[in-house]
Amino acid sequence: MDGKSSLVEPVRRCLALKDVAPKWAKRLEQEKKLPFPLSLKWFRWYFELDMPSKCVVGEAYGFNSSYEKECEECNTLGWRFGHSFLVRSRSELETDVQNFLMHWNEKHSPPVYFNRD
Repeated sequence: MDGKSSLVEPVRRCLALKDVAPKWAKRLEQEKKLPFPLSLKWFRWYFELDMPSKCVVGEAYGFNSSYEKECEECNTLGWRFGHSFLVRSRSELETDVQNFLMHWNEKHSPPVYFNRD
């Protein structure tokens, strides 16, 4: 066993939505109710949630839609956000956020290394 490997141990950080998709985190935090259907804000959210590069998952990928081909789970989760918004379910959106964060932290968040001492 070499000295370096015993000093450093990888650990996964649990990132929050504000760390992964700060724009959407702020929106969802500030808006206790979903935008009124067919309002300007509703249309803005709807079209952004329907656009892979601008939705919650797209923001996590740096406003990029590459995840559609790279990660099937991210692709599925991205479409779920839009569905939950259309059916006006705040609780489903919160579940979508939790499912996305669990997946992101498990599969996409890089490990952080620290000394065990």
